[in-house]
Amino acid sequence: MITATKEGRSSDGFSLIEVIVVIALIAFVYTVAIPQFNLRTGAEVSTKLSQLAGDIRNAYDMSVLTGKAYRIVFNFNSGEYWLEETNRSDFQLPADKIDRELSESEQKDEEVAFDSRFQQFTELAGPSVADPKGEKEIPPTSPLLAAKSSLRLPSWGKVDGADWSGRTIGPNLMIKDMQCEHHGHKLDLNELGQDAHAMLYFFPRGYVERAVIHVAYKKGDMVPDESQEMYTITTNPYEGTAEVQPGYRDVDVSQEKEE
Repeated sequence: MITATKEGRSSDGFSLIEVIVVIALIAFVYTVAIPQFNLRTGAEVSTKLSQLAGDIRNAYDMSVLTGKAYRIVFNFNSGEYWLEETNRSDFQLPADKIDRELSESEQKDEEVAFDSRFQQFTELAGPSVADPKGEKEIPPTSPLLAAKSSLRLPSWGKVDGADWSGRTIGPNLMIKDMQCEHHGHKLDLNELGQDAHAMLYFFPRGYVERAVIHVAYKKGDMVPDESQEMYTITTNPYEGTAEVQPGYRDVDVSQEKEE
């Protein structure tokens, strides 16, 4: 049997006043928590993009100090990026603009194809000859054979170390599209799919490619949230810096930036 208390409510239930108070408290928590969540998200975005700008400057400085070419590789969907280096002091950007970056397997196929094509020039140079002063053989030489290493695709290796471990703008951000000087057009996540990636190159003479990177909030796997404000990152080639601006800004990387 339900009994009444002195306050006039049942002993095993809640009064109307108590229910109203609970609802009011829940509403208050939401009004406080949601703005704070947005502030934390905004702070995270600022931190991530500032770190990326700092990493671009770091790669620029490393290239100048070590006399080697470097590149940052960006994975669009995951937002991960890392630094790679090559020992080729003569590395230059390709003369022809490319429509997309080669995958790792495609690059290996290109290396095999190059060696196969170059074999005919090795055969044309003739056989090795015996060294009259010793037992060694002297391999054939020609200007073309001497230039083989500079003609083939350079090999790149990932830079290890605490400074470049776990680099990412994720998990809440992703790269929607990106274009550097060596790209013939803008590389877009939706067009390239899961393997969408791009390289940004740095040179020891004190130069980073002109580039534009558009960063978006991540709505889901392979899905940028275009309902939220995006961010535009542009590089300053001779300064080695990167500028972060709110909004989606169209930038022509083929043109020098006007001061």
